[in-house]
Amino acid sequence: MSGAGTKPQKVYILDSNGNYGWEFANRDRLQPDSGDLGLSFSRVPWPDSMLDSPRGPWRIPDYAETPKLIFDPKRKMQDIYAVEYFLFISDKMKSLLDEFAPKSCEYLLCETEFSNGKTGPKIWLCSVVDSYRNAVDLEKSEIRVSKWGTYLIYGESNWQFLSAVLDGAHVFRLVEYAVAIFCDQTFKDICKDKGIKGTSFQQVGFLHK
Repeated sequence: MSGAGTKPQKVYILDSNGNYGWEFANRDRLQPDSGDLGLSFSRVPWPDSMLDSPRGPWRIPDYAETPKLIFDPKRKMQDIYAVEYFLFISDKMKSLLDEFAPKSCEYLLCETEFSNGKTGPKIWLCSVVDSYRNAVDLEKSEIRVSKWGTYLIYGESNWQFLSAVLDGAHVFRLVEYAVAIFCDQTFKDICKDKGIKGTSFQQVGFLHK
């Protein structure tokens, strides 16, 4: 949180740089009736409505198989890969999240191997499930609201996040815009200090009291 006389913290959408060096070995078998990584809205509806389900739809499904990833041994490893609103992360990134966002995520250990048959790196499927409602000051932000209460984004973002609602969360989702994973300046700086590879940060606004 920002102190008196200091500039408010920036807030970012946390993503990866798209430089992937792996492919799924069994994606079509994880959920044979949908082919998706996440829960299918048509098969598993939210308990009430989107805005009344704070965890959103992004909890990790009960897959028929453990996700298996095949890595190219010639490609450099990254600590984070974003796929369909989920993250595939290294042990190093998981340790960081465990320390600075201990209640924000749930994890599933993946099976991995290199295409040459050697044992692959330790990779976790990570879902950010810590989500907040009414965490943006709409009167001061460039956001339109749909008839369902979700946020519609046009052009450059200028979001004014409310620190009182987020209550110190470093990594989180918004119930009204669950497709994105957000983080604060503190977490961005930590990623840089710890040498986390593969991250992408898009600034979307500021954290205000």
